[in-house]
Amino acid sequence: MNDVWNEGYFTDIGYTYGCYREINPVFQRFCLLVHGLSASESPEGQHCELGFGQGVSVNIHAAANPGHYVATDFNPAHAAHANTLSRASGSGARLYDDSFEQLLARTDLQQFDSISLHGIWAWVSRENQQYIAEFARRHLKPGGIFYNSYNCFPGWAPTYPLRQLFAVHDRYAAAPHGASERVDAALKFSEALLAANPHYLKVAPHLPEKLKAISGQDRSYLVHEYFNRDWNCMYFTDVVDALAPAKLDYACTAAPLDTVDAVNLSAEGVAFLASIDHPILREQARDYFVNQQFRKDLYVRGATRLNAAEQRERLLETRFVLLKPVDEVTLKVTGAMGEATLQEDVYAPTLAALAEKKYTPKTLRELASALPNLRWAQLQQAVVVLVGMDAVAPCHTEAITKQVQKRCTALNQHLCARAQFANDIEALASPVTGGGIGVNRFQQLFLQALSQGKKQPSDWSAYVWQILTAQNQKLVKEGKTLESAEENLAELTAQAQTFAEKQLPVLKALQIA
Repeated sequence: MNDVWNEGYFTDIGYTYGCYREINPVFQRFCLLVHGLSASESPEGQHCELGFGQGVSVNIHAAANPGHYVATDFNPAHAAHANTLSRASGSGARLYDDSFEQLLARTDLQQFDSISLHGIWAWVSRENQQYIAEFARRHLKPGGIFYNSYNCFPGWAPTYPLRQLFAVHDRYAAAPHGASERVDAALKFSEALLAANPHYLKVAPHLPEKLKAISGQDRSYLVHEYFNRDWNCMYFTDVVDALAPAKLDYACTAAPLDTVDAVNLSAEGVAFLASIDHPILREQARDYFVNQQFRKDLYVRGATRLNAAEQRERLLETRFVLLKPVDEVTLKVTGAMGEATLQEDVYAPTLAALAEKKYTPKTLRELASALPNLRWAQLQQAVVVLVGMDAVAPCHTEAITKQVQKRCTALNQHLCARAQFANDIEALASPVTGGGIGVNRFQQLFLQALSQGKKQPSDWSAYVWQILTAQNQKLVKEGKTLESAEENLAELTAQAQTFAEKQLPVLKALQIA
């Protein structure tokens, strides 16, 4: 680890390859619209991401949205990887390995329509938080969107001591040098400490169970989540105060299901929160009712509030698309109050209408016309809930979809070719949604086979098996390795057939296939 430049951030092991829809400008604008707000939106948007990790999200969004992206992640290995993806798509994204201080000192940056950081804020020093706020003050346009997600209190309060144990052990014990080994050593130490029955367990009896859950997680995730020098878990109001100098006003959550009180709050909670006039106090109080551990917040630098008629008209003109086959969408949703069953007479026809015409995107106006028995409030909430469940996504206009199609195709071709040798990136870019869609390794290889003129599922499975054979790889089914070629081919063919029948029609509507 090079302490000269890493500022206490763990750089010995790369971060995971996730894609986060909350950074998608299309998704951000939808969340604002649901709350009756409008942000600035230029035809050629300028966007910025701070702390992009492996660069999967930033490159998918740079390919799938018009305009240009600037982003930084001060780990040079991350930046090198991200720039490989940028070159593949031809998006022209400017991806740096600057620290936040260095990025702030640049004189070649424009103002942005959005600035986003996902899972960065709580893991950097207070000084870097100030750099982030100052960067937003200088470079976010009036009316621009600022997205920030972070671990928060009160939800983290009971288990915060575990993180402290990990960090203290890693700092003072004679820990191994390897990143994964250091994680395992800290976990083992913490397990031994709890097994010795300290008095603290009387007020936090859940800690052993929490530690067991943490121990089962990916080490690349854990090392970045728990082992950085800085870990500044904060209350919502602390972040509001930190961003106030940048003229940023809290707008709304970027988690649509949070807006559905029925699955998150008791009747007493709804009534209590309704009695609070100030929106910041109300939002902070709500965190206690839902025991909030991780916030996904949208701020705006001077939001425009829409009246009810204008909000409704904009929603009616918004296009939506299904992200999965109808039979894979469960009619159950989970919130802070637990699991709830969705009304079948509302959601079943809504899903059926979205699936019409081979899953092609439809405006909310078209859905309302197709579902005359649903009241406006029912249809609006159904769409919000389905988006919150990641079963449906808001879309670009047809014109913008055509504009970004070429870049998405180029990036997806690169990712599918990469899938021959790795299974780390399991998302492809959709020019329809402006974001990433989950597509696993074998499905990416099926798409690659299809692009090469192989039309039958049996041909796709043979193509994939040839790749696996060359790398001495075999499938694992229900925990058991499939040893023979016949078993592997049979399983791949079954997966290819399911893909052809279920996922492929959806991916065609998303203009990925």
